[in-house]
Amino acid sequence: MPRRGPTIATEVLRLVHERGPQELDALATEIVRGGLTRAKDPRRAVLAAIDIKPDFLRDWDGRWCSLADQLEGAMFTHRPASLELRNEVVILPDDLSLVERFVLPGRPFAPGGETHLDFVGEFFGLPDPYHDMGLDRDDDTHGLNDELFDELLTYARESGVPYALDDEAAVSLFLDASRYQQLLHGPPGWLPPLAPGDLLGIRISDGAIETLAVDRREVRGAHVGIVGAQLARLARLVIGPDASWFGPPTIAIEELLQLAATEAPELLRRPLPPVSEVLERGGLEVRHGLVGHPGTDWAAVESIFAPPPQEAWGFRPARIVQ
Repeated sequence: MPRRGPTIATEVLRLVHERGPQELDALATEIVRGGLTRAKDPRRAVLAAIDIKPDFLRDWDGRWCSLADQLEGAMFTHRPASLELRNEVVILPDDLSLVERFVLPGRPFAPGGETHLDFVGEFFGLPDPYHDMGLDRDDDTHGLNDELFDELLTYARESGVPYALDDEAAVSLFLDASRYQQLLHGPPGWLPPLAPGDLLGIRISDGAIETLAVDRREVRGAHVGIVGAQLARLARLVIGPDASWFGPPTIAIEELLQLAATEAPELLRRPLPPVSEVLERGGLEVRHGLVGHPGTDWAAVESIFAPPPQEAWGFRPARIVQ
């Protein structure tokens, strides 16, 4: 028989919603008091119930937070490609990683209906050379109709695939890189009309997704540099003051956004360019979803995984993420 009443995860979500970020020990105490666990180690039981749930974030001090609460009022922007506008989808880059996490359990679209995630390959019915009979690695684009091929080629070029590659190689490269990338879609008409130069705004309000057109003039001005500098300050808690520091050379955009959502959520609540552009205004470099100082050895970064801060030789952050 399924358990009736609240689960550990839903009760923890209620507690952090009502009381704000909470230490794990405090949450375990309340869960035991509420009779939701009889485990010998209630702390471990609570951690197991919430650790992989997308509804939760941990702040820099190790306290548990509600993702929806920390993102309330946040707005992210995106420059949609023609493929996305024609098909009413948003192919989610690293800049929108918190939107992806927010939507993962399924979220309503504020005017009505729901928003959903899907893999690019599944949504467009792309051939998968790893599973589809008759396809091989050298013929990745086999089976695409001409219209879809042309759409994918245009998107690949807009995404920066080199023009030196022929058309089939460009689409093949796109399929390799993006087949399992997540995209966001909603009910018909969920994307607003965009004038030339407008950005797509994705706002989180009352636990739902809203979309709006953002005039490019709204994402210009001194406030962009100010927010960029504040995000850079947060990044330096992990990557140190400059590229010569003996610490992890980069932080993932997703991790930096989680840090911003818990330490300074107000930074995410006004119109800004896409996050990567804001970080560059703050004096950082962004490559392949990673953020580093100017002068970062990106070739070395891409060849190894950056060690966690507590294992980096010669580096001791101001605070250690638990």
